[in-house]
Amino acid sequence: ILTLAWCLWFHRNLFVWKQTDAPVSVIVDQADRFLKEWQDAPTVFSRVQCVPSGGSNSRVTWEKPADGWVKCNVDTVVSSTSSGSFAAIVRDHTGSFIRGCLGTALTVWEVQMAELMAIRMTLSWLKTLNFGKVIFESDCGDVIDAYNSSRHDLSEFRLVLQDCLTPFGGLNEWLRRLTSS
Repeated sequence: ILTLAWCLWFHRNLFVWKQTDAPVSVIVDQADRFLKEWQDAPTVFSRVQCVPSGGSNSRVTWEKPADGWVKCNVDTVVSSTSSGSFAAIVRDHTGSFIRGCLGTALTVWEVQMAELMAIRMTLSWLKTLNFGKVIFESDCGDVIDAYNSSRHDLSEFRLVLQDCLTPFGGLNEWLRRLTSS
C-alpha cells in the first residue's frame, strides 16, 4: 500500500507542477512494478556480492582490485513481466564500499543483452563520478566471451558491446579487465 501511496503522491505532483495526467491503471502498474523491483533488490545485491560456482555449497569470494583501481560488480535480473533490474557496487582497493546504484529497464531482452546493457548504463554513471581504472565483474559468461572474442558482426549485441568499448572519457581501461565473478 505504501508503494501505491507514493505513486499517487508522485503523480499528484506531476499533475500540479507539470499538468501531466496519468490514468489510474498506469499508476497502479507503476506501484506494482516498483514493489516487485524492491522485492527483487536483495536477490540482485546478493548475486553481485557472491555467486555460486560449480557445486551446490561452493562460493566464489570477492577479490580486492589492485591499488589505484576500483572494482564494479554488476548483475541483472530479468523478470517474466517484461522488465529487468540491475545493481552495481563499486569498491576500492581496500574492499571498502564507495558507491552503488540500481537501475531498471522496461523492455524484453535476453539475459546476455540485459547484462551488457547494465554494464553500459553503469559505465555512463561511472563517467559522471570521474573514476579512472575500473574492473568490471559479471557472472554472465556470454558477455565475457564476447568481449574476449575477435569476432565482428552487426548483431545488436555486438554493436552494444562495441559502444561499450569506445572510450568513456577516463574509463578507457575498464573492459580490459572484465572478469568472471
